[in-house]
Amino acid sequence: MPRVCIIKSGKPEVNRAFEYIEFEPREVETVVIKPSLCCKKHSSTGATVELGYLEQIFRLYEGLAEEIYVVESNSTYYNADDIASFLGLKDLVEYYNAKWVNLSRDVFIPVEKDFSVLEKGFPVPKTILKADVFINLGKMRTDKHTVVNLSLANLFTLIPRARERFYPVVSDAISDLLMIRAPDINLIDGIVSMEGEAPEAGRPKRMDLTLASRDPVALDTISCNIMGINPVHVEHILKAGYYGFGEYIEKKIEIVGKRVEDVRDKFLMP
Repeated sequence: MPRVCIIKSGKPEVNRAFEYIEFEPREVETVVIKPSLCCKKHSSTGATVELGYLEQIFRLYEGLAEEIYVVESNSTYYNADDIASFLGLKDLVEYYNAKWVNLSRDVFIPVEKDFSVLEKGFPVPKTILKADVFINLGKMRTDKHTVVNLSLANLFTLIPRARERFYPVVSDAISDLLMIRAPDINLIDGIVSMEGEAPEAGRPKRMDLTLASRDPVALDTISCNIMGINPVHVEHILKAGYYGFGEYIEKKIEIVGKRVEDVRDKFLMP
């Protein structure tokens, strides 16, 4: 049974989250962290992740990982390098001797899978494929394209270029990405979330939550319930569960920490 932890706190709680889901950092060559960095807005707006999560992960893997990469790709309107500089992420990465990679400028490796919508020989950034531990760091917010943008939808920007063509089939594209490299750990920053027309015109919503799970489908299912959204109505969660990438039936998910009903607060939809 997959486990999802819910922690009520006004600050990042990576250590506690890892303990709750029984994940212990071990010696590895490469850790890759994929934070939600959609635009040039600070975490206080609810659009992007709180950098304190990354700092805590860096400290946990200090002396354990030979290389730590933080990755994101360009969007239609923003260059990922500009976002990283604006948020102070590049300075943080440099301080901890980690590495920043704009996936849109990475070396691409063609991957052959029985994809649903991604093309044959889909070009995957090399940094993602070499991860011994892949940490998916999402944000709790609504989204005009995917209803919610939690852990699963955060993977969509692993498509390094021209991903706009996949917007009509975004749910299948996310499941295809899970075939390439599913995350080992999924965290959601719900300290300051965002509701409404996120991320460009959404409004911040204080939730003071950190959520985590090894299972991104289970994590998004529980997160939707916290947000007052029926996960059955979120196509990419339902499809990922149906295709076997995680658990989407709530009664088959173990919740540790706070109860959903103790932290639930309905979000304004896009």
